[in-house]
Amino acid sequence: MRSDRNRNDRNKGRSGRGVYTPGSDYERDVELYRQIVEESKDPGRYRTGRAAGEAPAPGYQSGPSRRMEAGDGGTPHIRKKKNAQRRVPDAGDGGRPARPSGRRRKKYRLNKKGHKIRRVICIILALLVALTACAFFYFNSMLSNLDKVQTSKADFGINEGVSSNLWKYTDIAIMGSDARKGESYDDSRTDAIIIMRINKLSGEVRLISIMRDSYMRMAYSDGSTTYSKITHANVYGGGTNTCKAINQALDLNITQFMIFNWKAVADTVDSLGGIELNIRKSELSDLAKYGNETANNVGGTYHAVTKTGKQTLDGVQVATYCRIRKTSGGDNGRARRYKATLSAIIKKAKSGGPGAIDTVAEKALPEIRTNISNWSLFTYVLQAGRYNITKNIAYPHKYYGGILSDGLWYAVPRTQESNTVWLHKKAFDQENYQPSSTCLEISNEIINRTGIQ
Repeated sequence: MRSDRNRNDRNKGRSGRGVYTPGSDYERDVELYRQIVEESKDPGRYRTGRAAGEAPAPGYQSGPSRRMEAGDGGTPHIRKKKNAQRRVPDAGDGGRPARPSGRRRKKYRLNKKGHKIRRVICIILALLVALTACAFFYFNSMLSNLDKVQTSKADFGINEGVSSNLWKYTDIAIMGSDARKGESYDDSRTDAIIIMRINKLSGEVRLISIMRDSYMRMAYSDGSTTYSKITHANVYGGGTNTCKAINQALDLNITQFMIFNWKAVADTVDSLGGIELNIRKSELSDLAKYGNETANNVGGTYHAVTKTGKQTLDGVQVATYCRIRKTSGGDNGRARRYKATLSAIIKKAKSGGPGAIDTVAEKALPEIRTNISNWSLFTYVLQAGRYNITKNIAYPHKYYGGILSDGLWYAVPRTQESNTVWLHKKAFDQENYQPSSTCLEISNEIINRTGIQ
């Protein structure tokens, strides 16, 4: 009796503390948790009292969203999960995550499509890089025929302020030498000088011709300073000396040059299959007079030009056309013909195709001297399609043409300062240009030496 009473007292004490007594809150919570676990495996089994696999009773509302009735023992209702369609993987799923649905599934498809697009773009870029590399190596092998000279930017006497003002322009000096077939460029004069001014942003090209007899300051053969015709600068110090003299007198930023002779002109034109030029009546007699002489210098046969107007000329005819000057407009006329020839060559080369380029590389390039790098030349060729020649400019604009005290004929600028201001307006669209101190120094010295202003 005592042991039974003690056992009841212990059970009563536990009941008072809410522990382990049948029907207590703790026991109901444990039972509810067990039912929830079983419910996830067989929904509706414990809510309807049916056995596992048995069909639910009519009218029964299945799923965790049904609210518990008062007879449920006061247990809380089960809220519907935010993403009910997302299934929790069980042990049989092998830990595989659920597939995205709704908006997340759409985002998944978009990401997958974006990866494909990026992959295609990468492939295209890789092909372009490979093609460009192949084209450059091919072009580089052709340019190995050029007569290359090494120079430094410091050799060209460019004013830093001038260089910054002309940052969007590239100036290239193209010089025609009077060297005959087999003669070196080192001791030759430049009969024609054309500055090709390229706007790097727009591709617009303006051609500036420099009269060969223009009176300028330059370095003499021994390094001293002298004033002479610009045509002599190449004899004294090569293409670099010519560019330096022009840079200092006209505030330009020339660092690249090309020198060619009459044979290079003839071979280039023949490689392109001839070029179209407009022949004036006054030029017919000079062409007939100097045609055979030119043919002997360049190696070839002169075919007489007998009519005026636009027509296709061969290499010897074009070389003769560039040379004549005395009765066909003098130096200004020669400069005009040089610019017309250069424009026609560029135009024909743009439409000539790879075959013409191969022929030019084989025949004409060995006769051209330049300091332009192969990569720069390759870049110019790639951009040739966007180059557009819009203006032809002749320097000097105002000058005195006559014989000075040394008995030679010169074109003396009147003045160097005013001609430089004019040139920058015409060639670079710079209004009210202020010449550099070097240009002003040269201008004053020319006035002191010649008395012409």
